[in-house]
Amino acid sequence: MSAFTNITVSEQFIELCQAQLVLLAQNLSAQKSAIYLTENFVNSPPKLVPILIYPASNSENNSALRLSESINNEDFNLDWYEQTSNNLSQLIRYNKDQISPHQLILPLIYQDNMMGFLATNRSIEPWQKRDILQVEEVAKTISLARFLDQRSQIAEQKIQQNYQLQIIQNEHLDDFLHQLRNPLTAIRTFAKLLLKRLIPEDKNYSIAQNILREGDRLKDLIQDFSEDWEVVNSNYCLDLPDIESTSFFLTESIQKKESIDIYQLIKPLIDGITTLAKEKNITVINHIESDLPIIFSNAKALREIFNNLLDNAIKYTPEGGVLALEVMVQKQDQNIEQLVIEISDTGYGIPHQDQGHIFERRYRGVQAQSDIEGTGLGLAIVKELCDKLNIKIEIFSPSLWLKNQANNGTTFSLFIPLK
Repeated sequence: MSAFTNITVSEQFIELCQAQLVLLAQNLSAQKSAIYLTENFVNSPPKLVPILIYPASNSENNSALRLSESINNEDFNLDWYEQTSNNLSQLIRYNKDQISPHQLILPLIYQDNMMGFLATNRSIEPWQKRDILQVEEVAKTISLARFLDQRSQIAEQKIQQNYQLQIIQNEHLDDFLHQLRNPLTAIRTFAKLLLKRLIPEDKNYSIAQNILREGDRLKDLIQDFSEDWEVVNSNYCLDLPDIESTSFFLTESIQKKESIDIYQLIKPLIDGITTLAKEKNITVINHIESDLPIIFSNAKALREIFNNLLDNAIKYTPEGGVLALEVMVQKQDQNIEQLVIEISDTGYGIPHQDQGHIFERRYRGVQAQSDIEGTGLGLAIVKELCDKLNIKIEIFSPSLWLKNQANNGTTFSLFIPLK
């Protein structure tokens, strides 16, 4: 970029202008040409700045440079150009005392924006209409180039502003993650101390276990996020298509699968959600078939899926409701087996018009009008993780699964292939 007073232009713009002025000299015998730009022409008298003179000259008697004085003294504006464009004589000037007396001044206009002037002169003969039409084409080319150059500068400024904002956000997030670890470590330590002081038969023992388990879960989430955040930051300068849009959950390790006893994975989650359900007088029932086959998947991702669905079921079920979790094996066509996990509630249900958008990020539908807090991210995370694990998820609402059920209810079904 080159700066002229308060006007900034790119090197590419200068090169294009240079080529256009060379054409004027070669095709129309222009002896001296100049391009003037202004950033403030409409609301106040223009302060024109010569951006390019061709051919270049250091002479103080440069006739093209002296044109700026005559332009400033004249009250040129868009109305003036519209009034004079049909009267070519007003675009032409004759200065008998100059070596090149036949001058032509054309405004640089694009989309009704006055950007400056193109001034040119010659000595051989007055400017004819056919000549002026050719100079007008040059002026249009320069005007368009100036418009694109300005847009490019604005875009570059926005990129720089976004980059600086991203740096600030990154620093704040790094500080937040660092500070979050300290109270989390304290909570996990207190939970461990409680477990040491309580006997397994104590009713508070399972609560302390839940605190420790959720603390461990939060610790893992912070670790996963921190690792992925480093990857995103290291790729920040890449083109956007090169960075996959995804949640931070297990982005690097989600393809790492292991043998999983689904009962052992779900049982602690049921214990935890049962404790939370008691606060709303919600009954939790579960039916998990015995001798379930071992599945091959990602345990941490499955926990996040189940946790989000169970948390939602508690959140959107009114007091005194019922929540059910059922795990079974079903046969598909050709006797292919799949594991089916259903989480059902007796909540208000999900309206039909919302169901096609329920897995979109930050979409809450009618729930956005309720007093129930939420971000609209939980189900989007669930859907993304299911897609990565090749798990099919379906929603059924109304779901009248309980006798004498007061509300519509909702059932989320997960279909996990066993092969």
